[in-house]
Amino acid sequence: MVNEDIINALKKEFSSSLKDGEERKIVIWNDLEREFEDIIDQIQIDGVKVHKLTGNNNFYTKYLIEEQDPTTNYLIYNPIKITDERDNWLIDMFLYSSQFYADKISLLMRELNVSNSLRELFKKYKSFFNAIERRKKLSKLIDRIDTEEQLELSILAVLSGSKTIEFEEILRNVLMVSLEEEENKKYLDIKKYGLEDAFWEYVRKRYGFNLPNRTLKEFFIYLISTVLANYINEEKLNKIGKYIGKNKPNCVIFIDHWMNHVNDAKVYENLANEYEKEVDIAEIISRLDVNDYKDIDILKIFDKQIITYIVDSLENDLEDYDGYIELIKSRRAKHFYEKYENIYEALLNVIEMYKFHKKYKLGIPQTSVDKMFKQYVEEFYKMDMNYRKFCYYYDRQPESNILNRLNKLVENLYVNWYLTELGVNWTNAIDEQMKTKWSIIDVVNQRDFYKTYVKPRISKGERIFVIISDALRYEIGVEIAEKLNERVIGSTNIHAMLSSVPTITKLGMASLLPNETIEIKDDGKVCVDGIDSSGLENRNKILKKNFENSIAVDYHKLPKNKEEFLEALKGYKLIYIYHDTIDATADSGATEVYTIETIEKAIKEILDLVHKITNWLGGVNIYITADHGFIYQRKDLEESDKIDKEIANYIDRSRRSIISKENKDIDGVVKINMSYLLNNQGYYAYMPKSNIRFKIQGEGAKFVHGGLSLQEIVIPVIEFKNIRSTSKDAIKSEKAKIKLINESRKITNSIFTLNFFQTEKISEKVTPAIYEIYMRDENNNIISNIETIIADLENEKPEQRVIKVRLVLKAMEYDKSKKYYLVIKDKDKGLISEEIPFNINLGIISDFEF
Repeated sequence: MVNEDIINALKKEFSSSLKDGEERKIVIWNDLEREFEDIIDQIQIDGVKVHKLTGNNNFYTKYLIEEQDPTTNYLIYNPIKITDERDNWLIDMFLYSSQFYADKISLLMRELNVSNSLRELFKKYKSFFNAIERRKKLSKLIDRIDTEEQLELSILAVLSGSKTIEFEEILRNVLMVSLEEEENKKYLDIKKYGLEDAFWEYVRKRYGFNLPNRTLKEFFIYLISTVLANYINEEKLNKIGKYIGKNKPNCVIFIDHWMNHVNDAKVYENLANEYEKEVDIAEIISRLDVNDYKDIDILKIFDKQIITYIVDSLENDLEDYDGYIELIKSRRAKHFYEKYENIYEALLNVIEMYKFHKKYKLGIPQTSVDKMFKQYVEEFYKMDMNYRKFCYYYDRQPESNILNRLNKLVENLYVNWYLTELGVNWTNAIDEQMKTKWSIIDVVNQRDFYKTYVKPRISKGERIFVIISDALRYEIGVEIAEKLNERVIGSTNIHAMLSSVPTITKLGMASLLPNETIEIKDDGKVCVDGIDSSGLENRNKILKKNFENSIAVDYHKLPKNKEEFLEALKGYKLIYIYHDTIDATADSGATEVYTIETIEKAIKEILDLVHKITNWLGGVNIYITADHGFIYQRKDLEESDKIDKEIANYIDRSRRSIISKENKDIDGVVKINMSYLLNNQGYYAYMPKSNIRFKIQGEGAKFVHGGLSLQEIVIPVIEFKNIRSTSKDAIKSEKAKIKLINESRKITNSIFTLNFFQTEKISEKVTPAIYEIYMRDENNNIISNIETIIADLENEKPEQRVIKVRLVLKAMEYDKSKKYYLVIKDKDKGLISEEIPFNINLGIISDFEF
């Protein structure tokens, strides 16, 4: 009985399209082992005649096919092995006809659409094809197999679990399992099915690996070493010289694609760690100059060395601060930056502090109070912000030895120099008029907040939201304003206001309310227009006395869901929202250690609150301010940082201030006549100079307020106006664009540099952007490494906004008549911004390199 599979296979042959020059189908069924000789006569296919070769009827067969019956489809059964082609009358017919085999191998080849010319190679790997599941996987990878390479790569792809027959993916999948062959299931399968030699031959051809010790570990060492030699002079890498190959481009691209693969990068990082230990790369790099490796990112050791280099330089008073910043910023686009981001960001803040110190190495100048106030608002506050930011990044990685080294530098610079230098000069600048009037020309005093900012708006019928955040220091306000401006361009302005002194909560909160008179009672209570100003109930009374349609609420008691939030604030035209996150945590000895973490939390809460006000309530006008600022340091205080109080009778006291009716002069203490604020006379505020604290029992001396340091008295007024995108006042922002400025569109070297120009500097209207740069062919195959450009340059001069990128092309044959494309891709959006056509003419690539 004829096998149905055979009949179906024959029918498929005869139903296939005619080739060029064919007028009918002639199929030669080769059955040299005569397995089907007894059933050939049973074959019946419509429109097809069956003819058998006997070994003696070749000439007749030729006559039959070409003369007697030249139009009928024929199945010619051939059980004869042709040994002498010179006397074979049918040689031409064998060449133009289709060949058919019906043995198991042939049926499998036909099932998988493998060319008959690969029969011998297919037989070599026949054990692989025994499993149906493996055959199914292979058939999904490729429609037809015509070459030895396609067949071998298809098998390797199945065994390695690859989704394509690209050898790069196959190799990566194998290496990811393990570099130890006996532990690598995929590599063991490659050996099991007889493809070990083929696998290594492809490794040799693609990547030039030809070391006698043919192992996965040796190959991985070879890969990394060869890539290193692409960037570092080989003479400086002589310790690993035997691992450096010639085919650097393909090795570079292989590692680059693996390192930047979304799912596979972690495995690469683990193997790269093993490489570092295996070859003791740290010893090699220690002998190099930082410029030798500043652009390399295939190993995390380079980031560690760069960080160490900068910290060593800071410790040794080497002042190339702009160079350090440029070096750090160049690492942001590198692979391991994220791993060391906290250290890098901490470093940036430390370097900025050192730049400030260099600028004022001869001392922060003591000038008039108005000039020093202005300088703080424009520049000096950044030292407080840099210190806070350093502490924030330090806290995220406190176990880092390098950060602990930095911490010593920072505490010395900030506490021992800046706080003391600025504090002494500022308090010395406070003259007698200031001690009496407590005002600075052109600066709004806190007691005038309501009449300056709020009253004019509500008088016009506008709805106003006031967020008062306890201890929101000026530099924190700057950060909030910057973040708000990122959300809505041109929406936010920040002003500096002079806080009431002493900078304690009850005075600051009272000053921010509408007021005609402010009084302090002998029990320490502060009254506004005769009403106790403490607590929400009393503050509501004070607000409503001045503007009926108003309300004071506690941020922490506001509803979390939209409906209840809307209901709680519905109908009110003036809403005071009291936010107490920073002071509630930091102003306590038990919890002041969480100050920095709490500030970050407070910033997020305020930004979230603004979002709710604008999006849920449709609020347009929002003010964010504070009752006072604060001084904060991590370093333990010395005894010299504290002084004893010499006033026995006081109404209020803290580590930074005393309020008393006594009128006396005390060394090291500034006395302010509080008649500038209070309606009742005869009260004086005593505050230590600089950042000194009064001695008080108990913990809580690192976070303090109450004094008159610039950090305590300069408070922010953030004026946010929710500008709709459709408004004529709305400023449309766009991402920074880059433009290729190389004139030539021809590539003649596999390693080449491209110059890009950031067309505009970063501003309110132009925001930073991240782009990926790479080359592709006409089939969208990536043929180079992928480089990242962070377009965030703020330089005014165009020549300072040029960004260089080095690309490496795969070692392969390039057709100089075809187009290849430079791709500029917006990384955040995942969209291609531009594709620029190039011609590639690399000349002749030697076999050894290729």
